[in-house]
Amino acid sequence: MCAYRATTFEERGIYPPPKESVTVGEADLKFIHLRDGNDPGLLQYVRNGGIAFPHIMVPDTLQLRSVSQPHSDVNALPNAASVLRRSSGDQAETSANTKEGGLQSTLSTMISHAAWLWNAKQNIGEAIDNIKTQSLLAVESRLPGPLSQVIFSHVSGTASAAKADALKIEEAEGYRSMLAKTEGPISCVAWHPHQSLIAIAHHAADCIFIYDLANDTWCANVLQNAYMKGISCMAWQPNCGYTLAVGCITGVCLWNIVPPSSAAETADVQKAPGLGSGQFSAWMTMLSFPPLSGAHQYPSQLSASNHPAFHHTASSVSAITFSRNGQWLITGHQAHGHLTVWDVALGTATPLKRSGSTSRSATLQLGISPDDRYLVTTHANGQLRLWETENWASQVWSDFKTNVVQFAWSPDSKAVYFACEGGHDIYALVLYKMAPSLDADVTVVTSFEPHAATVTDEDGDSKRIHVGGAIKSLAVDPRGQRLVVSFDDDSTSGDISLLAVYLVDTEALFRAGGDSNALMPLGYIRGPNWGKQPQVERQPSDPTHKAEKAAKNRRVRVGTPIPSWFGFAPNFESGSLLTVAWANGKISFIPSLFASRISKQ
Repeated sequence: MCAYRATTFEERGIYPPPKESVTVGEADLKFIHLRDGNDPGLLQYVRNGGIAFPHIMVPDTLQLRSVSQPHSDVNALPNAASVLRRSSGDQAETSANTKEGGLQSTLSTMISHAAWLWNAKQNIGEAIDNIKTQSLLAVESRLPGPLSQVIFSHVSGTASAAKADALKIEEAEGYRSMLAKTEGPISCVAWHPHQSLIAIAHHAADCIFIYDLANDTWCANVLQNAYMKGISCMAWQPNCGYTLAVGCITGVCLWNIVPPSSAAETADVQKAPGLGSGQFSAWMTMLSFPPLSGAHQYPSQLSASNHPAFHHTASSVSAITFSRNGQWLITGHQAHGHLTVWDVALGTATPLKRSGSTSRSATLQLGISPDDRYLVTTHANGQLRLWETENWASQVWSDFKTNVVQFAWSPDSKAVYFACEGGHDIYALVLYKMAPSLDADVTVVTSFEPHAATVTDEDGDSKRIHVGGAIKSLAVDPRGQRLVVSFDDDSTSGDISLLAVYLVDTEALFRAGGDSNALMPLGYIRGPNWGKQPQVERQPSDPTHKAEKAAKNRRVRVGTPIPSWFGFAPNFESGSLLTVAWANGKISFIPSLFASRISKQ
């Protein structure tokens, strides 16, 4: 593993914007930070061709119609039950007049006999259970491990059942850990590859909203199903209209959406009709993973949409990705490191099994290269694996101290940028030869160490704030010109509401000598404030009031926006469009305008 010379933000004279400001975009390699709607910088930004996108908001709680499974009409049941009760009452009244004395005389005898029989049954039952358990344990010990796991995993008292229970508990803990990392109401976001549509998954309600950025409208329908629980990831299928794959604990929910007829009539004949704000039609197919001969088995074809049995261990999906041509859907799982490659058109699934795969090697993330020739997966045991998609051979890098938390392909499929949990380094997996060669190496491209930086407030006064922390996530724009980094909240972190932006030069990774920076600091992005919270204003006579400036600082406290998800729009003619979901449910669109600069070069 080699390393390149890193240039810091301070060395380039780049300092974070004040906490009272918000970033609206980038123009001429400079980010525009505004303090309010009357800031003169906004007018100058628009005059220079800048685009100011609106913010959209997703609430924390929702009141949606229940999506429980349909049940039989039971309106007639109370009447039927009342008829039965009335018939039983009439018969009991008649028999009471004739047999009351006999029942009273034998009541005590019946109670004593019942008590004796109950005690005898309990003693015999315990003895029989002990004999059964000993026999089962003896049979289990003589069978091969995989076979005994299949037969006895649901038999209480056996080692296989205890192992299966432990696996379920470990998976549940991993799932709770995954949900705990989700900050705010938004769990994940997915851009449509060809349209200005954004699918937004709600963390608490287990539903999906669709927003049309071009028309600034929300689609009327909400995608929701009783089987779609614990949404962890989403992806639109390329070259297939409106098909959305949603990964959750029950498997993959494959939604097929048909635009409303009004949208199809008004659409351009050369373009796919948009969804608009009207009611569209949608249906869901469940791609589940029921067990066949073991805990980690796979189906050979698509399961029926009404399949009643879901195996939680095998089904739980942690990551999904489509190939660029839309033919394959590749899924990773929370309970093991095996992958599944679905051919959605044919309805078949092919497992990519790894020897020794357990719940400790669960798939964290996966992503296919832009040319469809490579696949990268990261796992809970600290491994990063590179697959070639011709023969599905792979190579592993496992000398990382912690798990790889996030990665992003360069658009030329020559490098993968990634970071490790709790670390401050940005790595690159560099591919030196054409596919299907696995000749690659890992290098440290740059580092972002937490540090104190100077910030100038609205009155022109300077102060020092702590910036950065462990790298939490990163993303590369589709043109390969910008890389954005967010920071995690740990003991070394400071202002984690900032996003750091780098200029990307992937070709520098292949130059001899390693003296060129592949990542050059460009600037910071600050999100929308959560609102100014007024506090009690002190009078000048108050002994704690020392100066007018100090009183002003005490009266106003600015909320801190924390990014929970961010990524780039796949198509933006003027450069790149960064989409950021903040922990308060607000979504920002921050453009970087550099397409004209590239064309001139």
